[in-house]
Amino acid sequence: MFDPSHLISQFGLLAVFGTAAVEGDAAVVTAGVLAQRGILPLWPVIFAGMAGGWFSDLLIYHLARRYRHHPRTVRGVEAARKWRFFNIFVAYPMLLAIAIRFMPGVRTAGPVALATATPITPLRYTVLTGIAAFLWSFSLVHVGQQASHILAHLFENFDGSEWMEIGIPVAIVVVLTVFAIRKWRKRVPGA
Repeated sequence: MFDPSHLISQFGLLAVFGTAAVEGDAAVVTAGVLAQRGILPLWPVIFAGMAGGWFSDLLIYHLARRYRHHPRTVRGVEAARKWRFFNIFVAYPMLLAIAIRFMPGVRTAGPVALATATPITPLRYTVLTGIAAFLWSFSLVHVGQQASHILAHLFENFDGSEWMEIGIPVAIVVVLTVFAIRKWRKRVPGA
C-alpha cells in the first residue's frame, strides 16, 4: 500500500531544498510542520531550507553580475532607480543583502540590484546571504512548528464527519470566489 509519509521521509529534504529555492516561505513553514510531526528531522530541514533559499539568491546575483551589461538588465535597473525604495536600499548594500531574504516582494530584484548597482563583492554577498538564509529558514521552520501545535490543538476533537461539514462549504466558497474574481477581471479592463 502507498505510504506518503515514507515517500516524504525519503525525498523530503530534497523537496524542501527545491521548494525553498523556488517558492520560499510557504515551503519552509510546511517543512516545519512536517518536522514537528516527526516526518522530517528538524536540523536537516532547517539546513535544507537555508540551502535552497541561499542557492536561489546566489544564482540570481551571479547571473545578474554576468549579464549586467545586457540591455534587459540595464533597462530593469534604470527603471528601478526611479523608485525611492530602490535608491534607499542600494545606498546600504550590506543591509539589503541581509534584508532581501525576509522581503518576499524583492527576492529577485534585490540580488539583481546588488549585482548591478552596488559595489558589494561576491564574497561579501555570499557570506551575508548565507547568514540571512540560515536565520530565515530557522525562523520559518519554527513558525511551522508552532502552527502545527496550534492546529493540532484546535482540531484535536474533530472527526471525519465534522471535516466534511466544514470542508464542503469552504470549498464551495473558494470555488465561487475564484469564479467571481475571474468574471470581474474579464469585465474590468486593466484589472
